[in-house]
Amino acid sequence: MDVDVDFYRENAVYRSWADGRLNFAVESNFNNFTGFRKPQRAAAFAVFSHLDSDPAVPATVVMPTGTGKTDTIFSIIIAGLFPRTLLIVPSDALRTQIGDRLATLARLRAINAISPDILSPIVHRIDGRNATLNLGAIVGANVTIATPAALAQLSDDELNAFAANYTHLIFDEAHHVAAVTWGRIRKAFEPKPTVCFTATPFRLDQQRLNGKIIFNYSLSQAQRDNYFQRIDFFPVREYVTSEIDRTIAAKAIELLVADVEAGFDHILMARCAKIAKANQIFRLYSELGAEFEPVVIHSKSKHKERDFEQIRARKSRIVVCVDMFGEGFDLPELKIAAIHDQHQSPAVTLQFIGRLTRTDSRLGTAKFVANIANQRADSPMKRLYEESADWSLIIREVSTDRISRELQRQEFEARFEGDTDSAKIAALNPAPNISTLAYRLTSANWHPQSVRHLGSPKEELALHSVSDDGTIVMAVTNEVAPVAWAKSDSIYGSTWHLYLAYYRQSDSTLFISCTGDERQAARFQSLVAKTARRINGDDVFRVMHGINRLKLQNVGLSRSGRDVRFTMHVGQDVNRVMDDLENGRSIKSNIFGVGHAAGESTTAGCSAKGKLWKMDTGAVNEWVEWCDMVASKINDSSIDTAAILRNVMRAEKLQGHWPDGIFFADWPDSLGVETESRCTISVGGTSYSLLDTKLGLPVKESANTLAIPLSAVTPAGEELDLLTIRASLEDDGYRYSTGQASIRIGSKQHDLHEYLDRERLRLLQADGSIVIGNYRYYTHASLNVTLPSSLLSSWDWGTTNIHKESMTHAADFDSVQGFTYQKISEGYDIVFNDDGAGEVADLVAVRHAADHIVVDLYHCKYCSSGHQPGARVNDAYVVAGQASRSAKWLHKGPELFQRLLNRYSNGQEGGMQRLLKGTPQQIDLLRLKSRDVEMRMGFFIVQPAISVREVTDRVMTVLGTSYMYLRDIANVDIRVIASP
Repeated sequence: MDVDVDFYRENAVYRSWADGRLNFAVESNFNNFTGFRKPQRAAAFAVFSHLDSDPAVPATVVMPTGTGKTDTIFSIIIAGLFPRTLLIVPSDALRTQIGDRLATLARLRAINAISPDILSPIVHRIDGRNATLNLGAIVGANVTIATPAALAQLSDDELNAFAANYTHLIFDEAHHVAAVTWGRIRKAFEPKPTVCFTATPFRLDQQRLNGKIIFNYSLSQAQRDNYFQRIDFFPVREYVTSEIDRTIAAKAIELLVADVEAGFDHILMARCAKIAKANQIFRLYSELGAEFEPVVIHSKSKHKERDFEQIRARKSRIVVCVDMFGEGFDLPELKIAAIHDQHQSPAVTLQFIGRLTRTDSRLGTAKFVANIANQRADSPMKRLYEESADWSLIIREVSTDRISRELQRQEFEARFEGDTDSAKIAALNPAPNISTLAYRLTSANWHPQSVRHLGSPKEELALHSVSDDGTIVMAVTNEVAPVAWAKSDSIYGSTWHLYLAYYRQSDSTLFISCTGDERQAARFQSLVAKTARRINGDDVFRVMHGINRLKLQNVGLSRSGRDVRFTMHVGQDVNRVMDDLENGRSIKSNIFGVGHAAGESTTAGCSAKGKLWKMDTGAVNEWVEWCDMVASKINDSSIDTAAILRNVMRAEKLQGHWPDGIFFADWPDSLGVETESRCTISVGGTSYSLLDTKLGLPVKESANTLAIPLSAVTPAGEELDLLTIRASLEDDGYRYSTGQASIRIGSKQHDLHEYLDRERLRLLQADGSIVIGNYRYYTHASLNVTLPSSLLSSWDWGTTNIHKESMTHAADFDSVQGFTYQKISEGYDIVFNDDGAGEVADLVAVRHAADHIVVDLYHCKYCSSGHQPGARVNDAYVVAGQASRSAKWLHKGPELFQRLLNRYSNGQEGGMQRLLKGTPQQIDLLRLKSRDVEMRMGFFIVQPAISVREVTDRVMTVLGTSYMYLRDIANVDIRVIASP
């Protein structure tokens, strides 16, 4: 690197670096392993190359834990001849540790990387505001070490003045760079060279590191080169919640005893997420491993240093901690980890694992203990907690995958490398509204480079970039305009705008997006595609295609009448104009609706003028992907927009009386699978989990009052009547009454009647319509549809007691549920008895195929005492409602299997055997696999009270409500099994 001549004359340390230079020999048999490790030298050379070619662009170096990152930083400072370096570290402990090592350069001297003539740098440590203002110490030092917290005390002017003293900036643990404080420091140094070092270049908060990865020493390579030790995983499987921590602790202590007896100087770390949990776990280890004198260390520990010394002196061999000790705590003897609370973040998990896997010939392998039963680790870390997990392989794959994603994102951004503005735009983390104007355009008339002319006297072009393939344009402008509230030219507002254009040559479609107004979008379009023809009229309404149960929330109409040209209809008012739309008396101007596609909720909006949108925001690449989806619809001439309208949900206001045929009540849609497990209902001072309650059959007490009983199932299995929810129709609305009952959702408590007034129960009607609040919703296509006869079949029930619904124990087959189990069990790997309040279904049957998982839900009902199979409509009501309700488990595989595991654990504690066939280990495995493998759900109603010979259209219509609902939202059939 180039020598700073002036600094060379005045600084003796720097002069010794320039005269002596550094020996980058790699360790080998030839030099008795006294050189650099291969990744250290490679990283250093990568940094030097980057600083020669592109010093203004921040660089990121990825080196796994244990590969010598710290000494690499030292060697780069010395060999790179950095005159004055600011080194940012995340903690006080690391500041102290690195400062001590820099002051001696002991490791570099031990490996003969530097000669005795090369002086150690003079180090200035920033430990408070005064140290940042000590100009003499700053100027006299070669390296200043600081934490973000220490520099956060400076004002912007003070920070800029402080940064002016340095030539280079280095971040250690670069995954902190995206945080606001770290980002502020880096910005103060622009455009001086910045190098970021990290073992984990990704963050849980999804913020960008804003550094180009210039060197990536993969974890797999580190393992092959023996810098990252093999990991042994010791899983325990405990389903009883109260015993999980004891089981983990017992196993971990067993491993510690064995290692110590084998002569290994090992220490056990028990990891917890909260201080309260750590104190609890400390008491457990004190009971089970008293001979190892456990200590507990966390941020509020009163004797932290004393306890650390206990560990170092081996008076203690068990330490209970919250998270980790923090960067900079180096204790290679930590070799056993008991994970009582699992890390969710890949960054934190990999860093935690790295602490225990440093190679040392004096020590044994790293060992991890965790409970794999019913575990809740999400994201890529879930694989660590499988039965036969190979942790060495998994962390390698996770690290590679996550780093690859960042490299792919950089590769996408590399499509804009023709200029420097692209990186600046990307650094803004743009997340525009998902909306666009669509155009037809020939490739000859696409002129993306013309974006450089974007702007006006009051709108300045600040940044612009065109992808290398010429398909994507990004621009940022700053508009200055008078404020709306002042009629004066002396006050102006400043607004920044983002412009996007995406051209698909395959179908000659152009998409334009602008955060400004139509005038600005038109000016942008005229620059890059002057002859583009906007796609408008009926073609844009094709974007609604494929959305089932489409509910229009906003409709704008153009009419041919003399007095009224345009009308806007919102909410329930939309229903009044549906006939006008279908009969052609009005022309669609704009439409926005919600519905289901691919089993998930979605939104879509469009206007006849050509605007298309989705109620969402997203990154630029997500906007591009959405445009690709839109193009596939608006360019498809086979889509009939009239057919789309025929399937739109209608809304009919209820006045005066509730309709007949309301046969099922369900909680509001807002209480989904993810929410209901965190809800409780309180009645008379007693709380009940929502999962232990059930809503009964709605009954009309009067024309305008509907009564819905609410009951709870006690731990002993008894059904307890809690209260009656009454829904009353009023002159222009509705009202719920629930007495003094309340509902708690997470940490928030509401009066139950106020919550229901706001969120509303979902009521099913026998004709296939849905009642929510004081409105009845339906589509013409779904009204009074009967179940196809091909989906109705029968079993010969023999002597089975069809008047008894549920099994009382695992071998009780003389019931509808027990007989059903006997009939189906051979076809499945798992059969789960989920009968009871909060059930998924009475029987959940699972079969694992080669490329998918089959989950069939069997809803069983009994024939009332004293009756024989026939055609009573009441026998179809509840079971049809339950089947419709279970549709919420579509595309919720992990949650479904998690629910079964929770129910299994609760059943075990209560003495109930819910698992009729299979093992909890199989359910646990499928919970993991269902994240990546297709889950195909089937729905079955088993009701021996219905006779196939005697069934009526009315009964078939009730069953048809479930049939149509499941067809619409999931495109699956429901099968009904009855009596002959």
